[in-house]
Amino acid sequence: MSLSVVSTSPNLVPQQTDRQRVLKQYVVLRWLIPLALFHGMLYLVIVPPWQHYDEPTQFEYAWLIANRNYIPTFNEFDPQMRRDVSSSMDRHRFYPPGQHPNLTSAKPPVLGENQRVHPVLYYALVALPLRLVTDLPVDQQLYTARALSLIFYALTITTAWRVVVVLVPDEPLIQMVAPLMLLLTSSFTDIMTAVNNDVLVNFSAAVLILGCVLLIRGGMHPVPLVLATLALGVGLGTKRTTVILLVPYLTTLLWAWHRTPLRVWIVTGILVVGALLSAFAGLEIVRTTNGLQTLALRPWLNQLDKSYLRLYLDSWVRSVSDMERANGLYQLLLTVSFTSFWARFGWGNIMIGSWADWTMAGICIACGVGMMIQGWRDRGQLSLAQRRCIWLFLMIVIIGCLSLVARLHPLPRVGIPLYIPRGRYIFAVMLPVIWLIVVGWQGLTPDRWKPYSPIVLLGIWFAIDLIVWSSTFVVYFYGVG
Repeated sequence: MSLSVVSTSPNLVPQQTDRQRVLKQYVVLRWLIPLALFHGMLYLVIVPPWQHYDEPTQFEYAWLIANRNYIPTFNEFDPQMRRDVSSSMDRHRFYPPGQHPNLTSAKPPVLGENQRVHPVLYYALVALPLRLVTDLPVDQQLYTARALSLIFYALTITTAWRVVVVLVPDEPLIQMVAPLMLLLTSSFTDIMTAVNNDVLVNFSAAVLILGCVLLIRGGMHPVPLVLATLALGVGLGTKRTTVILLVPYLTTLLWAWHRTPLRVWIVTGILVVGALLSAFAGLEIVRTTNGLQTLALRPWLNQLDKSYLRLYLDSWVRSVSDMERANGLYQLLLTVSFTSFWARFGWGNIMIGSWADWTMAGICIACGVGMMIQGWRDRGQLSLAQRRCIWLFLMIVIIGCLSLVARLHPLPRVGIPLYIPRGRYIFAVMLPVIWLIVVGWQGLTPDRWKPYSPIVLLGIWFAIDLIVWSSTFVVYFYGVG
């Protein structure tokens, strides 16, 4: 695999050839975009209303904006709207058998966790089409909101295709296989066709990655810089989980500005100085009531944590240091986050089967080995831009995994239920994960089989996806089979 750069020679004939090659590349979109819309529509239609993570309350946030033309307060709600949604949930067998919401009580049913802790950007966008269908039944309003997610899903697949074209401009097979694998990743499609602010986060992450790859390849140019910056801004304005993308964004800016290899001592110095400056900016020494000195958050960071990050950083530091209790939970976190990343649907209660978990674990482990083999084979042959793109993707995946560990803390007191973070919180790293799997798969493959091995990998993804929407969903939701 290579990161070839399109020729910029002033010769007229090569320019025409380059233009024809670019036009030929974009022909792929004639079938890729309709395929993404069709595939997403399958999930949108098959999954009944309200059967996604927090969908009732995600919808409620946007509904209030659409119907009241202002941003609702945290505790604001519409009683009749909640009754309508609860009635719809009951009709679509959302509640356990024998349980039904009380629709006649003066106090309407609670729909779930309040989503007004999140920034308003995604919900304001969803409110735009909802304003056009306020007179329709609530089910149809939900499908209208899901349709916007479907559009973002198709745009995300298109962006992923463009990222791969930039990475490997001379390998048309890989250009098709990688975005198709993202398209066929069932867990990703499931959340990307739901009413959920993760949809906009995942799209903005893909656009940010595209901007970063263009910056690494071509240097500090305005278009990719604006693209990456706007994408980061949209992500931060949508959900706090996008904070993890600040690190690859800032790293990319450094690489785009400094086009030659950085010495190890320079990188180490930058990291140390950055850590010290961050600590100085965010922490201060305070004196406790008993006269001891300890570290505490500065007021600005404490306020940011309360209003946006919601990490409870003071408690978080103490929780992380409790290694005896935390170590026992990390294995559970690994299992829950990995399986929900690949093979859990709905509210996390729908699964294909344990065979799917083991299959994905085997593929990921094998492709991790394949990446090391590929790196050893290509040592000294990769360009600086190639190496930096690989490190960028690895960085994004590692930071995503660490963010799940951070999200596990602070641990509650003993006896209080603990929520284990799900893999959907880091679907923003799905594109780098897919790319690294493709690279690792090629590393495992003998040279004579390399032209065919991506098709085999794509076939595995297609088979799992086919089982999910044609069997798993149908059996779970409709009792067929």
